[in-house]
Amino acid sequence: MAKRAGIVFFLFVLCLGGLGLRLMKIPFNQPVQNATGSMSVVVDRSRGAIYDRNGLPLVQTETQLYAAVKPTAAAIEALRPVLSAQNWEAAAERLSRGSLVVVPVDVAQIPCPDIEIFTAAPRYSAQQLAPHLIGYLKRETGRGVSGLEKSFDPLLEAAAGELRVRLAADALGRSLTGAALEIERSGYCSAAGVKLTLDAGIQAIAEESMAQNGLAQGAVVVLDAQTGDVLALASTPAFDPNDIAASLSDPAQPFFNRALGAYPVGSTFKCFIAAAALEQGCTGAECFTCTGALEVGGRTFRCNRQEGHGTLDLTQALSASCNLYFIQLAQQLEKQPLLDLMALFGFGESTELAPELRSAQGNLPGLGELALPGELANFSFGQGKLLGTPLQMAAATACLANGGVYRAPRLIQATVAADGSEIPWPQAAEERQVIRPATAQTLRQMMITTVEQGSGRGAKPEVGSAGGKTATAQSGSFDASDHEILRTGFTGFFPAENPRYVVTVFCENGISGSADCSPVFKRIANVINARGE
Repeated sequence: MAKRAGIVFFLFVLCLGGLGLRLMKIPFNQPVQNATGSMSVVVDRSRGAIYDRNGLPLVQTETQLYAAVKPTAAAIEALRPVLSAQNWEAAAERLSRGSLVVVPVDVAQIPCPDIEIFTAAPRYSAQQLAPHLIGYLKRETGRGVSGLEKSFDPLLEAAAGELRVRLAADALGRSLTGAALEIERSGYCSAAGVKLTLDAGIQAIAEESMAQNGLAQGAVVVLDAQTGDVLALASTPAFDPNDIAASLSDPAQPFFNRALGAYPVGSTFKCFIAAAALEQGCTGAECFTCTGALEVGGRTFRCNRQEGHGTLDLTQALSASCNLYFIQLAQQLEKQPLLDLMALFGFGESTELAPELRSAQGNLPGLGELALPGELANFSFGQGKLLGTPLQMAAATACLANGGVYRAPRLIQATVAADGSEIPWPQAAEERQVIRPATAQTLRQMMITTVEQGSGRGAKPEVGSAGGKTATAQSGSFDASDHEILRTGFTGFFPAENPRYVVTVFCENGISGSADCSPVFKRIANVINARGE
């Protein structure tokens, strides 16, 4: 009786088979008949790993449960409660033809001896960390298209592996009675790969801080103040590497890595104009008077305070972010040494983080351009033809924070062999003393004053203090309501007296550096401080 019922059941599901296959999109390959007398399904394919500085994986971090199902009536019936009606019908049709089936499930156990549950590790998680840096793969080939997937494609591909399910079968492709399911992990999820300087925890903090403070289009860069190591490099909006098509037509350009893009840098640049003045003999006590407006080269420049700031020294001018003070200061400086110093700070210079992964070069105006009084005025407060990237700004800020030594940002720490051993990644010797330690110390104190008493007060952490500078720059572009789009930012360091971290925050379409970016800096500092690092 039981045998006859099983035959009737197989015939029933066979009749439903055509409909089921049309309804189900099977996310894996069909079984392949092998010359060895078995059929197999490739469930997943892995590549080399990508690790953070602590050895935590940044890819293949989540698991997906799968059920390998032998073609028996008992297995078909056991699947019914764990699959949707459509997917169960499609699976039942294939099983009724004696075919091996592998299907994703949400349960860790199915009470049937003909079903084996196992795990796979998809390349990307549902909420992938650092997608702009990691990049993504071409669906058809599984090869790297962008980011580190592209930079290290040969190395990561050399560590490729497969997750396969195998079942013994006869010459007609039908499973053999009593054959066991075999789960084969041939090099799957190898330990070989590449290790970054990135800190997964700090990267998550940076991404969360932008989201929680409503920064919809922008970037955050976090550097180790002493070494230049990139601890976080985040850009928003992000794309889903599991669903590239969904972002292709997004006008917000989620594929663009804003941390590496060039923009007007705004008033954060005043820190470096101040450094140039101190290097050229300024004491910081020199005073200029801000009346709210100043004519230079036939153009009228206005300050952010309509009635003016009055008479200020350098510390007060930086703290108040007085444009007119810096316009007057820049007129007193020798132009070629000024430009040479800005180049030493890294402005106008592309930064290579990995093979084929570089920041934009930005733009550092030439001597002839700065000979024009109006262009020099714009340059003095970070606008005009000057363009820089958030990464450049972070590296230049680190130079102020660590005694005047510039160290090129570093992202790659080592390559990793299959046995876990590491080979250090060769680094270019890009280290230079840009300003005197005394100049750096003076600038640090000015930036601390800016956070404690000036325009950067919104960035002050809840515990301890920090140094930094806000920015609000005109872009020359206008939205649909004819309002000019503003590029806003904040760059700074903490702890104040012994800087360990440099954080640069950028907003592509903001209100002001104080409103958009200071709160992001503050939250990052608060969370890192709470971690006790």
